[in-house]
Amino acid sequence: MAASEGVDLEWAIVKLGQGQDIKSLKKQYSSRIVDQAQKAYRHITTKLGKNITLKHSDELGISGNPEPKTDIVAIRNRTNYYISVKMEGGIQLASGQGASTASLFKETGNVVFKNDKNKLAQVNSLANVLEKLPTRLLAPQNLERILEEANPKVLKEFTKAGKILPEKNAESWLREAKPKIITDIKRFMESNPEFYKEMIREALSGKRTLAKFKGAAADHILSPAGFYKIDDSYVNRVKGKVKLDVRSKSRSGITSIAFRIETVGSI
Repeated sequence: MAASEGVDLEWAIVKLGQGQDIKSLKKQYSSRIVDQAQKAYRHITTKLGKNITLKHSDELGISGNPEPKTDIVAIRNRTNYYISVKMEGGIQLASGQGASTASLFKETGNVVFKNDKNKLAQVNSLANVLEKLPTRLLAPQNLERILEEANPKVLKEFTKAGKILPEKNAESWLREAKPKIITDIKRFMESNPEFYKEMIREALSGKRTLAKFKGAAADHILSPAGFYKIDDSYVNRVKGKVKLDVRSKSRSGITSIAFRIETVGSI
């Protein structure tokens, strides 16, 4: 899902709630976005009724670090519903560089294992590995670009004699380091299902990691598939479809490593 598409869906839902008609929406957004917005809007009005006020998080000045989970807010009878909007298909629960993922692990561990020093130490060990995920590597397919740009500082950081330094090779890192990280994390999750469940809850809601940012944590999920409260029932449903992965992403030719929690298929 392109980031712009996700934002378009959020605004399309809000505009439906604010009274814009379909003809007007189709002039602003793709037919795909309008179709998904209609489905999502039907779900939320079925649960909450049409007598609701919808606001985008930007309109309310909601912010956070990491990014807020709340995309839109539904207001009914002075009750606020803080909603994370997802597009059709598999959803991304969390994707970030090591520091934000490590924070997710630590916050979850502090709750689940607050009385178990041994388990807490294991969580912190995994978090420390994630915290050190590299943020500046070079993928072989970007080598030519870096050489052509010929920035002395960049060349010195990533290359020697026209070749990528071994410790800076993104392809090598993924091949050699990724398998052990994924195996260790999956093994820990399988052995500690309560931690796994609470980590998914936190990835969906941001309840603890975003606690100090007003309105940033979400308590509901809205998508073309439905409108759900982030409760035990929904978390268990998501848990059965979660995929954990470590992937690379490049910007301006420089590659960083991110840990991803996502689902396979709609939820």
